[in-house]
Amino acid sequence: MKLTRILAGVAVAATAALALSACTSSGSPAAGTQGSTLTTVLEKKTLVVGVFADAPPYGVMKSSGEYEGFDIDAAQALADSLGAKIEYVSTTNANRIPLLETGKVDIVIAALTNLDERAQKVAMSRPYAAEGQVVLVPAGSDITSYDDLAGRTVAATRGSVPATILENRFPEANASLFEAVADSIQALRSNKVDALMESNSVAQGILADSGEEFVIVDAPQLSPSVVSMGLKQGDQLWLNYVNNFILNYNISDAANDSYNTWLGTDVPELIK
Repeated sequence: MKLTRILAGVAVAATAALALSACTSSGSPAAGTQGSTLTTVLEKKTLVVGVFADAPPYGVMKSSGEYEGFDIDAAQALADSLGAKIEYVSTTNANRIPLLETGKVDIVIAALTNLDERAQKVAMSRPYAAEGQVVLVPAGSDITSYDDLAGRTVAATRGSVPATILENRFPEANASLFEAVADSIQALRSNKVDALMESNSVAQGILADSGEEFVIVDAPQLSPSVVSMGLKQGDQLWLNYVNNFILNYNISDAANDSYNTWLGTDVPELIK
């Protein structure tokens, strides 16, 4: 009788094990992966990415409707690694985090500087770029140092690192905040502001597009920092995958080529 009960118990255990195995086979996500953006992207074969549309060299939408830039290269490489097609959503400094919080994008790849206050709201990946902030002025401007910003009107994009720098480090300057980089550039071009503070990478893109119209103030870069991809908090599987991708991407020829094309240098050792 006891032997019969033991054999029956073994049969039940074997049946349960087979059922568990079936649930974690290639036909269904393994335990712990359900609900992750990683699983969703792999199943739908589509990656939705928030990118800039007017911030060279990071991201620009051409007249054809196609995007190009440093961030676009990284986004496409991430999509390729997942075997997914890519869908771009244009973003600004101010709405990058809301896009993630509301689930309208799977990831933001838009020059998101790795600030502690941002990491309280969204998950920040390991760095994929590094940069500092500079000041652009019209050629021939009498602004030749950061001290000269006192009492002058300085443009920056809302929600950006430069906007924070102006508030905290240059309270005597008159900050003029815009929703998009293009608006800031136009304000400088039309003499509505005296200077424009932007990341060195974006500033270099502006100089390349404007000939000798603007110059960068000859001073050390402000707030050297690293740049991360942004993800919605609480999805460790997705964050783990993106971090692994960046680790491999930053040591690849593709990343180095992109860095040289858009930022004029090799991938910094700091982020390898």
